[in-house]
Formats: sequence, structure tokens, C-alpha cells
Amino acid sequence: MAKFHRRTPAPLVAGDYRSFRVYVREDFHRICAYCLLEEQLAGGEENFELDHFRPQSRFPELAGDFYNLYYACHVCNRIKSDKWPSIALQGRGIGIVDLCRDDFETHFRERDNVTWEPLSPSAAYTIDLLRLNRSHLVLLRKLIRAIQEHRGLDQRTMTSSMGRL
Repeated sequence: MAKFHRRTPAPLVAGDYRSFRVYVREDFHRICAYCLLEEQLAGGEENFELDHFRPQSRFPELAGDFYNLYYACHVCNRIKSDKWPSIALQGRGIGIVDLCRDDFETHFRERDNVTWEPLSPSAAYTIDLLRLNRSHLVLLRKLIRAIQEHRGLDQRTMTSSMGRL
């Protein structure tokens, strides 16, 4: 399953945060940081955006920080928008699962019906906030699983829950 690794040091670019796009795209292997859809399954590169993991409206000092930029499909980026856990939730250790820091398997389990089951309070929060069991995501996961089974591929050998076709 997915865990993204960011390059170090951060690349030097001229311009605003959008200048980092090519590097962020590579670091996230062309996969949405949230729903784990690959570009080819989510409308192509033009349907992906740079998301400010910590929203720039709440953390303006991080607006141009390379490590705060995540690769996200348009749908996840719009759903997430400027949402961030409340101080009360943060005080309980609940936040958006960050697959640059955490392993998927620590927070989520894919059920037999391919919905994601939360294994932590942060996973429950993330699934609910980003609607990670949206009907079209579940349908795509089912189709991908069927292709994997047809090809005789074990789910654990895939690089993400969406898999590489």
C-alpha cells in the first residue's frame, strides 16, 4: 500500500508554489495523496492539482513550502478544500492521515467489499472528511481487484490500493 517519500532537499524553483508541480507529481508517483487513484484512472494529469496539506488559509506561512504540497485529484482537493481538524480534535491526536509520514496499513484496512475500514481515530476522521468510500471509488477498486484476480496478482504486491494496471 501507499506511503509516499518526499525528496530531500526540496528542489529550488523560481516562481510560486505551482513551480513545484513536476517534483510533487514525481514524489507522489502520479497518485492522489488521499484516494490513491492514479492519474490514468482519474481523468489524467490535467485532473490533478497541488493541495496545500495544511490549508494556506489557515497556515499562510506554509503556502510555498514544498513539503506542504501534496498531489491530489480534483475531487479530493475540492472536498478537502481548507478543512483542517479542530483544536479539540488535534488535542485528542486526531488529524488527517498523512501518507508521507504514516503507512496505509497503520490506519486503514481494505475490506473484502473494497471499502476502507478505519483502524485509528485519524483514519475515521479522514475517511469521513474526504469521503474516501465514495461510490465511484469503491466501483473502481472493485474493477481493479477483478483485473488483479484475473491476472493472478496478489493484492499485497500492488504499489497502492488502486494498483498499477
